[in-house]
Amino acid sequence: MMDDQLKQLFDYTKFHIGMYTTLVAGIIGVFATESLKRDAFGKMIPFLEGSIVLFLIAGMFGGLVASSIPFFTSFEHFSKARLCPWSTDSDRGLPSILCTHIEHFAFWLGCVLAVVGLFVALS
Repeated sequence: MMDDQLKQLFDYTKFHIGMYTTLVAGIIGVFATESLKRDAFGKMIPFLEGSIVLFLIAGMFGGLVASSIPFFTSFEHFSKARLCPWSTDSDRGLPSILCTHIEHFAFWLGCVLAVVGLFVALS
C-alpha cells in the first residue's frame, strides 16, 4: 500500500499525462484543419511544433514516473530510486526526482514557447 504522499504524486502525474495529451491533440486539431488559421498564425507553427515536442517529452517522463510508482510503498523509497522504462533495477536509469523535474520543466518550457510564438505571430 502506498503512503499518502506517493499516492498524491501518482494522482498528480496521471492528471498531467491527460493534460499533455489534451494539449497536443488540441494544438494539432486546430492547426491541422483550418488553412485560414495556418495562414494567419503561420509564424507561430514552428513554436507550436517545439511545444508539442516538449509536451511529448513531459508525457514520456510523466509516464515513466506513473508507471514506476506502483513498485514502491513510500515516497521516501521512491525518491531515492532510479527509474528506467525497461527495468526496476535500481542501478540503472535516472534518479526519480530528476524525472519529475524533467517532466515539469519540459511542460513549462513548452508553455513558454507557445506564448512566445503567439507574441511573434501577433507582432
